Amino acid sequence: MVSNAPFPDEPVSRALLGGAIDYAGLFPPASLPLSDVLTRYLDYRASEDGWALGRLVVPAERLEELAAMVRAEGVKPSRQIAMGPQGPRGSNHVPIAALIGADTRDDIQAVDRFNREQRVACVQTIEVKTGSASEALAVVDELPAGWVGYLEVPAGAAGDPVLDVVAARGFRAKVRTGGTQPDAFPDPDALTRFLLAVEERGVPFKATAGLHHPLRGSFPLTYSEDAPTGTMYGYLNLALAALLAWSGRAAPAIRSALLESDRSALRIEDASLVWKDETFPWEILHTMRLEFFHGFGSCSFREPLDEWPL
Repeated sequence: MVSNAPFPDEPVSRALLGGAIDYAGLFPPASLPLSDVLTRYLDYRASEDGWALGRLVVPAERLEELAAMVRAEGVKPSRQIAMGPQGPRGSNHVPIAALIGADTRDDIQAVDRFNREQRVACVQTIEVKTGSASEALAVVDELPAGWVGYLEVPAGAAGDPVLDVVAARGFRAKVRTGGTQPDAFPDPDALTRFLLAVEERGVPFKATAGLHHPLRGSFPLTYSEDAPTGTMYGYLNLALAALLAWSGRAAPAIRSALLESDRSALRIEDASLVWKDETFPWEILHTMRLEFFHGFGSCSFREPLDEWPL
């Protein structure tokens, strides 16, 4: 496939995709070995498209394995880095998003040990799946003060009590937008409700799963030859819908953005994103990304870039 990756000096693409793609190659449907994931991450970071790369997503239980691999690879930072889950942006270390599981305390210790014992990579953020307010409270009560975390929230009404905890404790939200089965994709009404709920509470968020393509369409859900197909959201759908929610728009407009599948409905003009008859200057996109939609995890870094339609 010939890449149609965006130009890094184009302000709209930079605002929409700068640091947006957290690389999750360990997870389905890619499910790559950790050694391959680390190699690819380092290659992506050194490439001309490295400006779009975010963090490396790794389960906390595999951080010790990653640390040994980094040492064996001889990866070296350009300068000493600060420790802690909110480590610095812009340094030449490997920024990690660590997934914390059911063994919360053990995983917290693994993150702390990882950040204390080596200076090549740094856990900047943690991510935890929470299905209820009580689960969310139990998790945040365990986390050390100052840690930056994304709590995965169910899309729709079930997520509202969890978001109340997220907002009250100063955390960020995470929403699952797909998977390897058709029923893993949330209903557009549920996703619209999530976007309105996080905006109402002033909670920034990230997304994960199913955002390999720019716009909504029917695609294979895995890389196998007999893979089932399903209707997937595009990352531009989600970015546009987030922009509308952040701008105070009502549910029908947000839902319409999530369902947009016509590439001709989106274009770049005069350093602005144009959707139908609405125009959003790149400065607005940049601020929205900083304050609200932080990016998305993907098991592929190349696919979201290579199909860039604008």
